[in-house]
Amino acid sequence: MDTIKYLLLIFLIINVSIVNLAVVNGLKQQQSESNDYSFSYRNVSIPSENSDDPCSYCTIGNENNYYCPSQKTCITDLNIGNGSWPTCKGGYCNSDSCQCYAQCMNTIWPCSNTVVGDLMLMATYGVLLALGAKFISDGSEGLMEILDPGLIGGLVLPILSALPDAIIIVVAGAFGSNPQSQLSIGIGTLAGSTIMLMTIPWSLSLILSRCDIRGGQSIDGTLTHKLSLTKTGITVDDDTPTNAKVMIVASISYLIVQGVAFAYLKDPDSGKSVEKWFALVGFIVCFALMAAYCTYQVISPKLQEKKIAEAKKSYLQKRIIHHFIHNLTLKRATTAHQKSDNGNESDNGNENSPLISNEHKKLPVDIKAMGLKWKKNAHDQAIQHQQQQQNNGETSIQVDKDEDEEKEEKEEGPINKKKIALQSAGYLLVGTAMASIFSDPMVDVITSFGEKLDIGLFYISFVITPFCSNASELISSLIFSAKKKKANSSLCYSALYGSATMNSTLCLGIFFALVFFKNLTWEFSAEVVSILFVVVCVGLLGATQKTMKTYLAPIVLSLYPLSLLLVFLLEKYANWQ
Repeated sequence: MDTIKYLLLIFLIINVSIVNLAVVNGLKQQQSESNDYSFSYRNVSIPSENSDDPCSYCTIGNENNYYCPSQKTCITDLNIGNGSWPTCKGGYCNSDSCQCYAQCMNTIWPCSNTVVGDLMLMATYGVLLALGAKFISDGSEGLMEILDPGLIGGLVLPILSALPDAIIIVVAGAFGSNPQSQLSIGIGTLAGSTIMLMTIPWSLSLILSRCDIRGGQSIDGTLTHKLSLTKTGITVDDDTPTNAKVMIVASISYLIVQGVAFAYLKDPDSGKSVEKWFALVGFIVCFALMAAYCTYQVISPKLQEKKIAEAKKSYLQKRIIHHFIHNLTLKRATTAHQKSDNGNESDNGNENSPLISNEHKKLPVDIKAMGLKWKKNAHDQAIQHQQQQQNNGETSIQVDKDEDEEKEEKEEGPINKKKIALQSAGYLLVGTAMASIFSDPMVDVITSFGEKLDIGLFYISFVITPFCSNASELISSLIFSAKKKKANSSLCYSALYGSATMNSTLCLGIFFALVFFKNLTWEFSAEVVSILFVVVCVGLLGATQKTMKTYLAPIVLSLYPLSLLLVFLLEKYANWQ
């Protein structure tokens, strides 16, 4: 009987346990089903052009996205409950918690995941690009020392002046990971270069080269009213306004595609197919205008004559200084050798050497003064003929050798044109290589910097790249202007107008080619309006006035920030994307 009771009790306990387990399992299943229902998400598809760096595409600027580094998947639109996340080894990351190393791993160039690191890289690449542009400039000046105005001077030199900007535009639009987005760096470089040349060096050159104005003309080398904005200024020659007019005519090429873009301003995608063929027309027109401009330089090479005259003058000064130092070195070596032969030179007797005796202790100062005097005489001799022609009303500048220069050439020998040509070719090759190589990482760093700070790539490239690619031109224009001569001012402004003309032909033509061949969308209406605004304003000023007073400098300089403000306002409030 007791055994039966025990068996019944065990049976009852087992039944209760089974019921409890069933109830618990039912509750867990219900809770799991409820949680699975409340947890939902959506996979984000990564475009093919961003496949190299899906992490940045998923997380930068998207706080609602979550990225799985191990699976390289991106999810969004989460409705979070207590359910399980999709499997991800190592877990998900979000926004700033993600360390996107993919971009650094897929390139040979240094890169950074921080803003400060990007700034340092931009500074490094910027210096290298500026050095490349300097080599190209030095190579061009070397060619001008041995070339005469004509076919090569009219064709090669204008193209070389626009080469650094052209390379950056090509790299941004043709070799970038996202051509449509990175093309903004190209238009930023084009706009920034053109507007910078038309404002900053234009205004600073006016301030540095200003002289007293008497009878409507500036007086070379005379500045008595240093603080006056109306009694000082510059006067340029008859050719400079012509160059300004040529610049305005060349800038019309911007309207070839922009006219169509205005028609489809509210719906740019619909006008993409039409803009493509107008971009092809613009490409042809730009290179036709460039050919016409180069032909004009060949037929009327007055600007090239001025550049070549300045280059030869600079080269002559270098030769005279080199000759002076060479003779001085030989004299000191000969004196030291003679003293050694006479047994009068010893370690303790060097202080009593005639070269450094008390009456000659000021020799380094005398050498410096003598060298400056020789340099001044060389400069005066080189421009003597130029001043004579100006007094006779001639605008073309030819520098002939006078008797002293011929004597100098006899002492040093003729100019070694082959050596200069090889040296110039070397500078050009190295400069072009540096611009081509370092433009690519510069574009990537600008893109990374803009994405981190959520700043448009146009604004960054507008400010940074022009100073890298045009640093040598900016500095040389200021050096020319500081001489306070009409001829130098004319050369400076003619060169600035010529550079803007090449930007409107060669660089813009390359830009049109990228839009056509890469099938990109033209979405740069605000930028084009800003360029045309500055070019036309400064161009009309240069085309209508030969004498420009100093008060124009701050006005023109203010166009640089105003052009950026114009782009911002048109994009933000007029929706000109």
